[in-house]
Amino acid sequence: MNTEQAKQLSLPDILAKLGHEPKKVTKAGRELWYASPFRNENDPSFHTSFLGGKWIWKDFGDIGGNVIDFIMRYRNTDVKGALSFLDDLYSFTPLFNPYIQKPKAQTTAPTPSHEVEAASFELETVLNFGSRAKSIMFYITAERGINADIAKYYLKEVHFKNLQNGKSYFAAGFLNTKNGYEIRNPFFKSTIGEKAISHIDNGSKTVLVFEGFIDFLSYLTDKKIKHPSDDVIVLNSVSFQEQAAELITAKAYTTICPFFDNDKTGLELTNNYSEQFKHCQFKPQNAFYINHKDYNAALIERKKETKSNLK
Repeated sequence: MNTEQAKQLSLPDILAKLGHEPKKVTKAGRELWYASPFRNENDPSFHTSFLGGKWIWKDFGDIGGNVIDFIMRYRNTDVKGALSFLDDLYSFTPLFNPYIQKPKAQTTAPTPSHEVEAASFELETVLNFGSRAKSIMFYITAERGINADIAKYYLKEVHFKNLQNGKSYFAAGFLNTKNGYEIRNPFFKSTIGEKAISHIDNGSKTVLVFEGFIDFLSYLTDKKIKHPSDDVIVLNSVSFQEQAAELITAKAYTTICPFFDNDKTGLELTNNYSEQFKHCQFKPQNAFYINHKDYNAALIERKKETKSNLK
């Protein structure tokens, strides 16, 4: 890990891994207050804020700075030692290291570095979303722009163990049709249990089809609805396009509305489905985010514009 990668890490996530949970959350989730990790105290004097696209911190009884500055102070070490410590903190094994693979296509939305296999994961517990790990709530709502009530309704807080290193982690979990959880946190996405599509059956003849659950929740947030009247299919992986197609056929949907990404893969998916279901009303919805890679990227940009206009 280099210094620029380290500066992009989530400080609340690091603090959670070190055993520190926030005492209060302010400024719509963009500022978290903690009892200082540098000393014993009753009233929280340490806070971290998400500003300028990265996390910074300030301790009123000490100093402040970025993620690297925090680790240097916390571990009483230099930059090299801080980077080494962060490598150890996030060294899930070479397979599970978010810094060894090339990032995905450029997007204005923050995205996990890569998708990892789940063969060595063991489910520990499933909680109501945000009940224990406040940093994952912050990631979904503040960084990804998802409405908190919608997130709580559709997501779970999934705690699991990596059997290769014995360490425990947590992520946002979205249930699939095989009773597995599609999981995501700021650093990776994967699956606990068997991987499959997700399906919401509302008895409609119209189905909305999304590549991933973040885009589905972005759609609900953008439209200000919690319960869509149409049916919903989330692929959870483009490799499940045929599994989704089989369900579309079995349910005899008459109208198909895909919300696929504005990239090569999304275009191929759209063309494949358009040909496969040419007997249906086929209505691609990517015009809602035509200048962005996906729905979530557009949602984040709109929220930034709204906030700027309010100021």
